[in-house]
Amino acid sequence: MDFAEKVKYVRTMLKLSQENFAHELGVSFATINRWENGNYNPSRLARKAFEEYCEKNNVSFPKEENY
Repeated sequence: MDFAEKVKYVRTMLKLSQENFAHELGVSFATINRWENGNYNPSRLARKAFEEYCEKNNVSFPKEENY
């Protein structure tokens, strides 16, 4: 799962709009949109904030199976 997929997964699991999710993370709507579309990679600080948000909200990602 790449970063774009993780962002969308977390947002949909928490039933948040892109705008609400952006507010939760302290970034703009456009930033969330770019992350989800894979048009922009986050800075280390933004990635860390995303990871901490996931931990705080007990979000875990599905295990990837290798075929």
